[in-house]
Amino acid sequence: MDSIERQQLEDKILAKRQQIEFERTNLEETIAFSPENRENPEVMEETKNFDDPAQNVVEQREMRSLRTAEQELNELLRQLETLRNK
Repeated sequence: MDSIERQQLEDKILAKRQQIEFERTNLEETIAFSPENRENPEVMEETKNFDDPAQNVVEQREMRSLRTAEQELNELLRQLETLRNK
């Protein structure tokens, strides 16, 4: 039974890592291709947004989703470690 439970946890961990990688890549592309990062810094009106941090470019819900996925991964890793120590 423990080996089945361990395998299920490992499968969940792999899936969660893939989800995190996908979300992280998506956020990076959103940041890289956002209009705020393509503005001409020589124009005074547009310079105010040129160096905005990533949190201003991507939506807060996307950042929260990534943080939640990372927390879930940490919990799964903790569960796996507990199972291994039994």
